[in-house]
Amino acid sequence: MKFPFFFFFILLSLNGLAQSSVQLIEANVLELRLQEDSSIVVLDTRSPQEYQEGHMENARFVNYATFTLSDVLDIAKETPIVVYCLSGGRSGRVANELVKAGYQDVKNLEGGMRSWKAAGKKIVYE
Repeated sequence: MKFPFFFFFILLSLNGLAQSSVQLIEANVLELRLQEDSSIVVLDTRSPQEYQEGHMENARFVNYATFTLSDVLDIAKETPIVVYCLSGGRSGRVANELVKAGYQDVKNLEGGMRSWKAAGKKIVYE
């Protein structure tokens, strides 16, 4: 009787490890890395309306609501990728999907666009 519960606990633990494989990156660190490395791809995973209301410079829009891996097929698996949304939840889920698909260097902006704005970082409007 104890074995099924133990097995269930192990499965939950492994699931948590898989989800925690995406590292967070702070706004200040990201800004510096973007200045140093032009190969970083930044993915904005918010809604179209949120994106139009302002986004990070050179961010590539990928709508969270319709996201599939075909949206990023042109990005090499070894390319550094940073994802963000408003606060980090939606982008965290997209980041996990990217890692599961074999992308090797995926980070999630800690606190999302809210933290980017709060840190006074550049936002562009279209």
